Amino acid sequence: MKYSQTIGILLCLALFYCTTQPLVIIDSQHLVITGWKTTGTALGQPGKFMLYLGMLSLILFALPYIWSKRLNIVLGALILAWSLRTFLVLGTCQMGECPEKQWALYACVILSAGILLMTFLPKIDVSKK
Repeated sequence: MKYSQTIGILLCLALFYCTTQPLVIIDSQHLVITGWKTTGTALGQPGKFMLYLGMLSLILFALPYIWSKRLNIVLGALILAWSLRTFLVLGTCQMGECPEKQWALYACVILSAGILLMTFLPKIDVSKK
């Protein structure tokens, strides 16, 4: 696909934006959980890990080497796995308390799947010998 690398870079940037937005809201404790601010919970900062993997993926999308395209497939799978883990951990009801899922939580999963899809479609020039 001709524009898969550019689309992959744009998806990485959109993923960075989504991690800064509210992912879930816990009304009973008056908490707004983002990928960076999880005060009041023991959930860690899932947006940080997505940022690190996304930055590496963004760099690998920009490099024209075959090894970078192969490594980017692995990173794309890790990003999707981490966003699914974040979706399951943050969106699960615990002890009768169900958090209110926000659009950014769904967007992270969809954007991660898009990043993985774009890693499967690189534009590679094949030399004929």
